[in-house]
Amino acid sequence: MLMTPTASNQILAEGKTKVLRPGEQPEEVRVTFKDAATAFNGEKFQEIPGKGTLNARISAILFELLNQQGIPTCFVGKGASENELIYRNLAMIPLEVVIRNFAYGSVVKRFKFEEGMAFKKPLIEFFYKSDDAGDPQLTDEMIDELSILPAEANLDAIKLLAFQVNEVFLNYFKAINVRCADFKLEVGLDKSGNLMLGDELSPDNFRFRDADTGQVMDKDAFRFDLADLTESYQELLRRLEGHPGVPDTSGLSNAYMASIRVQSRKNILNPESKTILNALHTMGYASVQELRAGKEFSLKLTASSLIEAEKQIKTIGEDILSNPVIEDYSYILRLA
Repeated sequence: MLMTPTASNQILAEGKTKVLRPGEQPEEVRVTFKDAATAFNGEKFQEIPGKGTLNARISAILFELLNQQGIPTCFVGKGASENELIYRNLAMIPLEVVIRNFAYGSVVKRFKFEEGMAFKKPLIEFFYKSDDAGDPQLTDEMIDELSILPAEANLDAIKLLAFQVNEVFLNYFKAINVRCADFKLEVGLDKSGNLMLGDELSPDNFRFRDADTGQVMDKDAFRFDLADLTESYQELLRRLEGHPGVPDTSGLSNAYMASIRVQSRKNILNPESKTILNALHTMGYASVQELRAGKEFSLKLTASSLIEAEKQIKTIGEDILSNPVIEDYSYILRLA
């Protein structure tokens, strides 16, 4: 549910690493990043002074990057203190979306991959955000069975958003010699039902490695006692703040596959659908009670990024393949 802000100091929600309070605007919340470091579902815990500020500063940089690229996020701006950010108030979906570019962590144990190997294509996994259940992994069918997604959201849109974020990050971190191995995202809906990126974009939710030395710059430093967490996060922040800017990807040409489905709107009488349904009844298929005729198009296209590819698909779907007066269209877009 969307939270209703009241008194400014009232705690709306509190987790292991963040506290949410009402913002100055009705549709905003203030997010305070705590100094708590946790691992293994809270079994390992330590207060590390300054950690909250580091996570807030890193998250702000990465949220601003995504906003500049046109990716919808909850991020509004920085707060009154160094460890506070201002977010749009979202109805969060209890789903953890994990993108993997390189094999680290649990995926190595589960599938016996060689640690550090690059995947052929980015992998996506889903986990149920539930401490009581132990954040179990979910299939697409289980997500549907548990009714995790509200009516306004669909899994294909969440997948596309996650892969778009990943493309931006891969190009961005490559410029500072950082391997973006994997990361966890959370998403939610604003009051208008728009899908947006939420939660945080800190090293707590990523695996970052120096591309040359393998130096750890994420929570694995604390999780497995590999390095000093503060020094690791400070090194990542130092590189982010000295970043030369968003790399120019306009010259890139990546291949993508798209499926565009066009159907008449439910409240529109479609003669073709009625004709086919009547024909089926005449042929003895009286069990068919409803039919909506449609068209499906498969496209292979090139673009500099998934973001640009989606712009092309929307234009094609709206202006060429469908009649916006009587038809709706939907699409699935992915790497070729």
